[in-house]
Parts: sequence; C-alpha cells; structure tokens
Amino acid sequence: VLWVEESYVDIQNAVIASGDYGIRLDDSAGSVTSSTIDTTCNGIDVNNKKTAGNNVAYKLTVANNKITTDERSPLTAFNLAWVDFTNNVIDGASDGSGIQISKSQVTVSGGSIGPIGGWNGLWVYGQSDVSAENNTILNTAKEPVLIGEYHHKDQGWNVPAPTKARIYFANNLVSNNTGTCNSDYMYGGDFPCPAFHVYMSSATFIDNTVTNNIGDGFR
Repeated sequence: VLWVEESYVDIQNAVIASGDYGIRLDDSAGSVTSSTIDTTCNGIDVNNKKTAGNNVAYKLTVANNKITTDERSPLTAFNLAWVDFTNNVIDGASDGSGIQISKSQVTVSGGSIGPIGGWNGLWVYGQSDVSAENNTILNTAKEPVLIGEYHHKDQGWNVPAPTKARIYFANNLVSNNTGTCNSDYMYGGDFPCPAFHVYMSSATFIDNTVTNNIGDGFR
C-alpha cells in the first residue's frame, strides 16, 4: 500500500484494512506508530537505514501498532536495518514468522507475538544484533526464538550459511510451544521444537519464563 524510500517519515494512526502488503520502508528513518494493519503478506518491511552527511545513520521506530497477516511476517528488518520494534501486537503468519531479522540491528520490546501459524516468533539470521526484552511470545508453530539457520544443508532449503549473530533476550514470557521441527542433516529428522534454538550464534538469556513447552528449553 505504502512504499517509502530515502525519507524521514512520521506515520500515525494509519489503517490498512486489506491488501497484499502494508508499509515498506527502504533507507528511511522516523516512526510508524499507533496504526492498524491487516494484510495477506508482510505488514511492515524495513530495509536498510537512512544515512546523511558523513554516513551518519538514523534509526526507525515502529511502535504501538496492531499487525495481523494472513501468510507472511508482520514485521521484518533486512539488509542493515536499524530499527526499534516497541509495544507492537502481531499475529497470523500462516507461512511466515512473527518478526524476521536478517543482517540488521534491532530492538524488540514490550510486544506481543502470536499466535504464529507458520514458523517462529523471532527468526534471526545473517550478521544481526538483536535485543529483546519484556515481550510475550505465544502459540508459535515452530521455535519461539531461532537465531542462526540450521537448515542450511538440508535439501530443498534456500537459506544462508551461518554467520555471526547475537541476541540478548531478557524478561520475556514464552508459552504454548507444541510444534515439531525438522532437520535431516543436523538432527536426523523430526524433533520437538525447543523454546530457544541457538545455532552457531551468540546468545544471552536472563530471567525469562517458559511454560507449556513440548521440547527442550534450549538447543
């Protein structure tokens, strides 16, 4: 519906009630707040960050939004994005994850993620640096939190090989993870999805609460 490039934005109280995509922001900064988005594919896509002058970077804030998608991810951050996702309520994603992050610097705080019908609550890969605090992640089809991509040698998967990534994950509530995960190459087939899956990455987990988890706490 809305595609923004190389701009400073202040989007407030937007309502996108239908459509394939919601808002895409390329090389932009500013804020998207207090909006309601209901789409088939991605809700808010953030690609890269705005720079000016001698490559001074500016952050984007996405806060207090309600985002529901039918198929793809409500929130994404790709390709060197610098973004704060704050107090957002997201769900849906029958063929996606709640928040998909690749090669970006992202803070996720105070939000509610789930139910997610496709994959993960948080899916982090590529050379990313993520901080997630005071969120609720519930009813995800696969791992609530996946950092690193363990399917990179599985047949039929087109995902990048593992690279440097890290997450700080504190004071979050995770519940109702009952899915079955799979990797023939790494794990020999199916396994109950863990709450936290860290693959060839760096992670710090502090003061989180996990309930009704069918698989490992950590893998």
